[in-house]
Amino acid sequence: MLQSMEQKRTRPANRPSRRPEIVRAAVDLLSVQLPDAISVGDIAAQAGMTPAAFYYHFPSKDDLLNEIVASFAAEWVDELTARLGKVQTVGEVPDLVAMMISWLDDHERPATVYFVTSVAATEKAEETRRKARNDVYSVAIAAVRRVWPEGTAAETGVAGVALVILLEVSARSRLQVDESYRGLGPVRFRAAAASLARGLVPAAS
Repeated sequence: MLQSMEQKRTRPANRPSRRPEIVRAAVDLLSVQLPDAISVGDIAAQAGMTPAAFYYHFPSKDDLLNEIVASFAAEWVDELTARLGKVQTVGEVPDLVAMMISWLDDHERPATVYFVTSVAATEKAEETRRKARNDVYSVAIAAVRRVWPEGTAAETGVAGVALVILLEVSARSRLQVDESYRGLGPVRFRAAAASLARGLVPAAS
């Protein structure tokens, strides 16, 4: 009895959460495979734990995927919002596109899950993506209007939306390492994307 009480006193009050380990393991797997090809057992094994430990932290694989998508969406929106908020001239718009493509290099695995492998995987993930895109649309349009005051509401609106679409298409091309990215290579690809951005907002006359 005394030994049992002593064990209780020395045992940690709260077991450290292993959620971060599960998330990292899932991102590692999802960055190279579609969600349907990965099981809870695969994720648990990658994290060095049992499926029971997985279910202790997440109700399902979809819930984990939704959390990964939401986490990256918040980071993507915050980063773009901060960078777009600093754009003061038309000439800075192409630089922003090139910098965001470079930023993806440092966030490659979660970005691949967000832009490539998790697309259409769950309804909640799609809702998260739609909200993130709409949030960025608003910020991009405001930035375009700031640097292009001569533009009409329609012109600046279209240019802002086109800028976000260019960023997303460039992101998928970079993360999938598709034919255009392979053909151009990293430096020329960023330059090409920046050149396309340059055509979205006219220089002041």
